[in-house]
Amino acid sequence: MTSPDRPRVTAAAPSRTATRLALTLAAGSAALLAGCEADSYLDPSVVGRWEPTPVTMPILSELDVIDTGDDTLLPVTPVRPADLEPDVQEYTLGSSDVITVTIYELIEPGRDSVYTRSIDETGSIRLPIVGTVRASGSSPSQLESAVTTTLERKGILRDAQVSVVVNQSGQNLFHMVGTPGIGNTRFGTYAIPQPDYRLLEAVAAAGGVTDRTKHVYIIRQTALTPGVAGTGAVEDPASVTAPATSDPESLLDDLLQGGEAPAPAEAPPADGRPAPPAGIDAGLGGDGGSPQYVYVDGQWVAAGAVGPDGRVANALAGETPEVSEELEAELGRMITQRIIEVPYERLLDGDTRFNVVVRPGDIIRVPNENAGFCYFTGQIARGGAYNVPGENRLTLKQGIAAAGGLGPLANPKRVDLVRRIGDDTEATIRLDVKAIYDATQPDIYLKVEDQINIGTSFWAVPLAIVRNGLRLTYGFGFIADRNFGNDIFGAPPRDDGFRR
Repeated sequence: MTSPDRPRVTAAAPSRTATRLALTLAAGSAALLAGCEADSYLDPSVVGRWEPTPVTMPILSELDVIDTGDDTLLPVTPVRPADLEPDVQEYTLGSSDVITVTIYELIEPGRDSVYTRSIDETGSIRLPIVGTVRASGSSPSQLESAVTTTLERKGILRDAQVSVVVNQSGQNLFHMVGTPGIGNTRFGTYAIPQPDYRLLEAVAAAGGVTDRTKHVYIIRQTALTPGVAGTGAVEDPASVTAPATSDPESLLDDLLQGGEAPAPAEAPPADGRPAPPAGIDAGLGGDGGSPQYVYVDGQWVAAGAVGPDGRVANALAGETPEVSEELEAELGRMITQRIIEVPYERLLDGDTRFNVVVRPGDIIRVPNENAGFCYFTGQIARGGAYNVPGENRLTLKQGIAAAGGLGPLANPKRVDLVRRIGDDTEATIRLDVKAIYDATQPDIYLKVEDQINIGTSFWAVPLAIVRNGLRLTYGFGFIADRNFGNDIFGAPPRDDGFRR
């Protein structure tokens, strides 16, 4: 029988032992966790590399799988050495220019005849006695020679003394274009005061552009000279004669046997030029992929057949004659186009290799700071529309960061990118955001209208329940929140035997 004075055994000793054991385990776990760089605690939405070794990865502007390229976009060209050289030459007259023409002894001996004229829309001026003279496209000295030649041809005045002075010029202009409201830039048309007028001077005259502008584009009209005409179909239409009959087999037999083709039917146009050979289209508006021809030196010549060496190919005649001055002038009246990409950031840093010369007719385009929107949806912290910079400089990782990061149920290996590849077509590709953050796959630049859908997985919800159900407290003990609370397991058991 137990004596009432015998001391009662309590659970204090086992309780102290359990406390020491828990502290030891907690300290070991903390040391273990500090030693190994664990990315997350049962949370796949936590992504990153966190490695001591640095790594370099490219950023993709295009995805070959879905970005097939837009054939409607003109290619851009870098700055070339010739773009830095001033083009010092005599002023070229054009429509709306106001000039003064002085002709000595045209009306009466010993006196000048002075006429002030504005070049009309057709590029011509009218002078008394002289008549209509073509002025547009000529320099003042060339116009003087043209007036002198006209007076001599008409028998009015031999060796006339003619001078042309430009009173008001409207051809040496450049244009600044962009979205209104970008900084203090004043978009509009400006005059080029000197041949050595540079891009920085032009931007300064327009009020400057924002420092966030990375590139400036110059749209330049370039004359189609033999050096830039390129190579085309090797054919001389002057050596092609039209058959009198419509039977092509008969014509082919005659040519193969060395005979002469029948003479073409004569139907000269009103301007005196012979009709172009059958089967080709004259001018620049040919249909069906026909070569483009110009009439020079008494013959029809394919403009595209002018090579870089300045010679016109003539395969049927077996020769390559030199390009005449008339052909060069005809090609010079045709124009092609260049789009020059200038790295404006480097230019502002003092790299004068990109301070190109602004030429008459140049269009300087400043890209918009915000080109449009991209859209985030799915398991993202803050879904919605986000601005894409004007030069598409927003990466996928930057977009996720701007949207608040991945959601708690996100699976970074299941991310869909939906991209427009046309007005009525879109393509979807799956991305591995975890690999992008791990730097094992390259990041990509987002484009306007891109949609990023962050997916989830079956295990995302169970992991979230476990992750949120067991949390490490400040006392290095585990507690049960309402996921494992009384409403699930009931009230904890009570032992009143320890109470007196």
